[in-house]
Amino acid sequence: MENPESEASSKNHKVTKTIVSTPNSYKPVGPYSQAILAEKTLYVSGVLGMDAQSQLVPGGAEGQARQALNNLKQILGAGGATIDSVVKTTILLAKMEDFQAVNQVYSEFFTKDCPARATFQVGKLPLEAAVEIEAIALSGDLTIAEVGPCPCEPSKVN
Repeated sequence: MENPESEASSKNHKVTKTIVSTPNSYKPVGPYSQAILAEKTLYVSGVLGMDAQSQLVPGGAEGQARQALNNLKQILGAGGATIDSVVKTTILLAKMEDFQAVNQVYSEFFTKDCPARATFQVGKLPLEAAVEIEAIALSGDLTIAEVGPCPCEPSKVN
């Protein structure tokens, strides 16, 4: 049986969902937000390699990846985050053959303490784009802990 007091407190638990947008990136090409800030976590929608006039930039996957990551930086900034505070990205490619070129550009933006990442080839991207990148980031004052074993990992017994 549920505790009536805990049920009442969960109904009164308020959370904030903030719609994030910036004029420094193209407007969404569909019914979605550039990003959503939920408490201190920023969820950035898939970003294409489009300029301010909503046109795909030249240069194929490499040029579009660079523009998409520049757009991503602008959206992150509008949500109180930075490239360094990104914890997860997902890269969608029209052709897996573009993986190396996109990876090279990606490494210019994420130079250390890289986020977790997944990369997929998909059947088709909006507007015939070559690449789309989405991200999850932390918003606020960032502290990066040193790399090592998880502090919650139980110690091994011999």
